[in-house]
Amino acid sequence: MFWINLLLPLVGSLASASNGILGDQILELGPTRLLFGGHPMIDISCHVKQDVVDELGFRKGESNRITPEVFRMLGERVKVESRYPGGSSAVTARAYGFVGGDASFFGYCGDDELCDVFVDCLNDYGVHSLVERRKESHTSQIYCLITPDAERTMYLLFGASHLIHPESLPASVMDEYDFYVINGFIFGTPGIIGFTHAMVDAALARGKRLITLLANSVCIRLSGKYLKPIADKSAYISGNIEEYLDLYEFKEREPLFRFFEERTSGETPQHVAVIITLGEEGAYIICKGERHFVPAPEVVAVDTTGAGDFFAGATLYGLLNGYTVQQAGAFGAAMAGDIIGHMGAVVTDGLRAKIDAMKAEFKK
Repeated sequence: MFWINLLLPLVGSLASASNGILGDQILELGPTRLLFGGHPMIDISCHVKQDVVDELGFRKGESNRITPEVFRMLGERVKVESRYPGGSSAVTARAYGFVGGDASFFGYCGDDELCDVFVDCLNDYGVHSLVERRKESHTSQIYCLITPDAERTMYLLFGASHLIHPESLPASVMDEYDFYVINGFIFGTPGIIGFTHAMVDAALARGKRLITLLANSVCIRLSGKYLKPIADKSAYISGNIEEYLDLYEFKEREPLFRFFEERTSGETPQHVAVIITLGEEGAYIICKGERHFVPAPEVVAVDTTGAGDFFAGATLYGLLNGYTVQQAGAFGAAMAGDIIGHMGAVVTDGLRAKIDAMKAEFKK
């Protein structure tokens, strides 16, 4: 869950955040090219009463795999309000591309109309599509049921997206990129695990670097043993506070923050920067041994689906392309604030002008 309400008073450890010298530092000059591997999905969003989620019997606020029969039942039970391309990796790539970054996305779609919708959306956001069609399957879909508290619970019907395997991409593809981006969802089958490890090895063997997106608490529970060693090798990590606490087995926030302050310190830090979102309280960017606080956007939430991914993508754009830490966080907050104010993980018409104005101001 990401930013939901208006800003809360900053308490406790928020007081120790640095917004001065650290916020004015530039971590990477760029331009920086990213390759994302992920699951192409079509997200179907609906507002529902709490009893619909209760009846399905899954964990609220998380991703749940369902059968075709349950998927059809949902189609009969709920009123679809929006249908748009999703998938955590793809949404983060779209944010990075929309703000101006050089991003490519790879994954498998079915050979169907939904694949056209997905690829067209990538193109609209400035992302280069490496998507491949698989005739033997359909494009994966996901129901996002939004309860009155603006929290979303997801129900997945997997298709072609989960057919990727270690030979899906040649290792040489990493010659064209600066980073490979790993997502916590990309460990669902032995073939997918093999693909992720093959791409990590291809990147590191060529002197390229890694970015890890923790993605979801379910990913931590199911795939943490694969995800953590990769995160430990990553120059950048992004996720929410609950995901970090679970993955690194901390019970309290403050020791976790100090842990990453140490890991980002010194002349050869283990990580360049770690992005930690704190729900309605905002977010931290930890780098060079200090914390930079990013205030939450002052927006009443309608739908939080994709907000964390959009925040990560836009913030990474700033960090990797010549903007200061403070400016990078501002890009992320602007994107997240736009997304949560309406249904669906798509930007509003006015966001382009806002981002362009921010860029012009930042470069004065």
